[in-house]
Amino acid sequence: MRKPSASTLQRAKRSRFGRFLTRLLGDQTGAVMMEYVVLGVLVVAAVVAIVIFFGDTIRNQFGVMTKATAGDHKGAETMVTKAAGERDGRIEKAEGSAKTMTNQE
Repeated sequence: MRKPSASTLQRAKRSRFGRFLTRLLGDQTGAVMMEYVVLGVLVVAAVVAIVIFFGDTIRNQFGVMTKATAGDHKGAETMVTKAAGERDGRIEKAEGSAKTMTNQE
């Protein structure tokens, strides 16, 4: 596409429709900022989804790491056992729900 010359743009700006078009097509201020805003919103949404799905696991792992780093190995072992028990309970609950849903057909 050929770039319009300065005189062509000046003539186009004389009419109301020409001013509207040049303002509409020529004004791109803030377009890059909007791209960054959209990208930021997508990143935040992904982080929120990850925390919702894996929040308990992440919290438990950080707790175990904190206790192990502090030298409280018994406390870390207790937290690991507790987390494993909670996980197994959630698995059993999910399996029970799946069996209930398949039996209702």
